[in-house]
Amino acid sequence: MRLDNQLIIETPERVELRFALANIGSRFFAALIDHLLQLVVLLLLLVSVNTLRVFVEQLELIRAVGLSRSIELWLLALFVLVSFVIHFGYFAVFEAWWNGQTPGKRWLRLRVIRIDGRPIGFFEALVRNVLRSIDFLPSGYALGVMSIMLHREARRLGDLVAGTVVVKERLGTTPSLEHVLRSHAADIQLRPQATAYDVGNIRALTTDDVAAVERFLLRRSTLPEKLRPWIATRIADSLSRRLGVSPPPTPESFLEAVDQQYRAQAKYLVD
Repeated sequence: MRLDNQLIIETPERVELRFALANIGSRFFAALIDHLLQLVVLLLLLVSVNTLRVFVEQLELIRAVGLSRSIELWLLALFVLVSFVIHFGYFAVFEAWWNGQTPGKRWLRLRVIRIDGRPIGFFEALVRNVLRSIDFLPSGYALGVMSIMLHREARRLGDLVAGTVVVKERLGTTPSLEHVLRSHAADIQLRPQATAYDVGNIRALTTDDVAAVERFLLRRSTLPEKLRPWIATRIADSLSRRLGVSPPPTPESFLEAVDQQYRAQAKYLVD
């Protein structure tokens, strides 16, 4: 789900992840830095190959046996091969090696991740960059820029095929998804057991009802101290009427009991 230039991912573990989507400007400058680095490497390679060619021509022994022309052809072939690898492998290798970043992306604090919030692997890095040439058509990344502007998650063709998205990194250390899920699981285990409540016919709840409970339980620690019990009471009273039970004396414990019983009977994702 996208909201105000954010990618919001709600995992099956009921953990909500928010990522700020990278805009066209930052992605353009990151790509510009990377292409300039590619150009510098290609120029250094060209100078090295030319220096080596001159050195070979000066070897009278090689010239005498007629190998000079053959060596020049081999050097040209080597230059073409290495140039091809630099042009097409630069982004894929760096993104796979640096966990979704190239030098340009690292400089501007951008990162490529999978659409489910997990780090990309070599396959995703390779696929999204093989299609970079198509995004470049007809020139100057025109197709890619158009795709980023029109897509609700600012994804170009390579991202759509590879299942990836480019996001901005927050300042400071950002925990990995695996770390967040482990912390969430540990938090659930350490919670005191909810008070036993008769929650009635749990199947009377709608998806919206369950979504309201889940969102409150996920975000209650961030709510103001005075607002938190008021919201919990409103949700609990509404659910108790729908379930046909008396209003609970401790709304948060009641919501925890409803959530636990619902999860015991059904698997779902909050929309």
